[in-house]
Parts: sequence; C-alpha cells; structure tokens
Amino acid sequence: MQITATVPMRVDLAGGTLDVYPLYLFEGGGLTLNAAVSINATVQLSTRSDRRITIASSDLHERQEIASLDALEPGGPLTLVHYALQYYRPDCGLDISINSEAPIGSGLGASSALLMALSAALCKLTGRPIAYDRIIDVGANIEAQVIGIPTGKQDYFPPLYGGLCSLWFGLDGWQCERLSDTADLVGPLNERLIVSYTGTPHSSAVTNWAMLKGYIEKQGNTVERIHEIKAIAQAMRTALQQVDLESFYRLLDREWQLRRGLAEGVSTPAIDAIVAAGQRAGAAASKICGAGGGGCMITLAEPPLVPLVKTALASAGATILPATLVSHGLELTVRD
Repeated sequence: MQITATVPMRVDLAGGTLDVYPLYLFEGGGLTLNAAVSINATVQLSTRSDRRITIASSDLHERQEIASLDALEPGGPLTLVHYALQYYRPDCGLDISINSEAPIGSGLGASSALLMALSAALCKLTGRPIAYDRIIDVGANIEAQVIGIPTGKQDYFPPLYGGLCSLWFGLDGWQCERLSDTADLVGPLNERLIVSYTGTPHSSAVTNWAMLKGYIEKQGNTVERIHEIKAIAQAMRTALQQVDLESFYRLLDREWQLRRGLAEGVSTPAIDAIVAAGQRAGAAASKICGAGGGGCMITLAEPPLVPLVKTALASAGATILPATLVSHGLELTVRD
C-alpha cells in the first residue's frame, strides 16, 4: 500500500502568539487569523514486507534506517517523525518519504504542516478516523515534547482546513472559522499578495518563549502590546468579512509595528531594509511570517503596483516565492 498526503503551509495575518498555551487563557481567549498558501508539504508512506522503517527527507537531505519501531530512539532532525510513529504505532514496516517546498526556517509552519500530513497518512494506514480535532491536539502535544517549551496551534489548521481561517482559543478548546467560505477573499487578496523569503532562517521556539516570558513577567509594555494585537485580530476579522481591504492593509501594518517590539530579534536591520524598499515602491503593508527574526514575509500592494514592489523587494535581498492563497487543505491518495 502507498499513501500520499499533501498539505499547504500558511501565512499568518494577525493574532500570532495568542495561539500559545496558556497565554490565550491570560487574555480571556485568543484570536488568530491565517491563510493557506500554495507552498506544500508532502508525506508518502509505502508499506514493506519486513519490519524495517526508512525515513528520507529530500529537503533536509537526511536519511535513516531503523530495524523496527521498537528499536526507534527519537532524536535529531527527524524527531517529529519519530514521535508521530511512536504515537500512531503502525503495525508494519514502512518507507517514509517527506518533502517541504518551503525554504529552511521559513516561518510558514513547515514542520507543523509535515506533521499534519504524516499524522493523516498514519491514521489512514492504521485504520483510525482522520479526525482533524484529534490530529491537531496530538500534533501540538508532540511538538511541545520535541521543542521543550509551550507551542502555539495556529500552524496546524491551514494544512488540514485550507482557506482563510479565524481561529479562536479559549477555556473550552478551539474553534476554526473559515472566513473564505463566507466572503470573496481569495481572488482579491491573491491580486495583492506577495510572499518573499528574507534570506535568513528563523527559529520560532526561542522567540515565542521570549514573548511568553515577557508577558508573564510584565516586561516593558509587552502586556499592552498583546492586548492591542488581540484587538487588531478582532478588527481584521471584521475587515475581511466585509472585504474592506484598506482597513486590512492598515491593521496588518499596525500588527507588525506592535509585534516587532515584543521581543529582541523579531525584526533585524536586513528585514527593516526589505520592508522599507517595498514601501518606497508603493507597498501598503508588510509583515514577517511566524515569530520573526527571518524567514518569509508577506507584502500587500494594489495590483498595478505589485510588479514594482516585487522588483524592489528582490533588489533589497528578498527572494520572491511563487505562492498564492489556496482554498483546499489536506489531499490524501491511496494506492494498493
């Protein structure tokens, strides 16, 4: 049997960090907005006649061969795969192939997308229902085990649900609202959206921890900034529902200005230079994806200005990625 799972990654729009447990509880609930993009993660499982497990990552250039599941010792660059195998416990040998189209340290939720694809494929293989709520909660717990600090959940939704999502986090769990089901958003935003790679990988774990620690210890104006980021997420949801793109630009820019002061290293001189170059060419707003410090960036511009803005971003050191918003999430195929 061969099972292939392909999922999109995401760009985040507003309310990042409010998906991190337990910060959203301190805020009386959190709201995060993000969107699936056409940069994919793919996992392929092929069953074997013996008990051996091979894992090959084309983007990380890693390959492992393990005698059996019982002989598996988690560690190294493929640790997320190891933990998922130990949780879902397939009763056969496997050849596992994984691939991410995103640059290393992209800030697009690449590792979480791969984990969602792998989890869905392993559910299918082992006869479990592919229940998105279960896959997401287990995935978040696995990732927390791997990185050793609290982790957010927003990265798990676009790979499964696709589209533009409004994600609510609170005492009774989470809810996912697909804004693109109720408003004509994908087309107009794709005419205005530019996704680029800043050239520097980022590490979300360290930055997210610094933000959470700053909130708990009430460092500087961290708490006030988080309060306003939550208010911006709520206002942006309304703007997107009404397809009010002018308000969307303004709110995205304000979110970035607040976020870049949440922790040291969220922005860098190189990032600031790329953002400034886009602004000079007519960009309406830019924002780093994920926790910051590098990785990918989204930029918005009116359609006639998009080519000029792309040229300006590239001249400042960014690499333009062929990414668009997509409505679909998980795609799963099975061959006997």
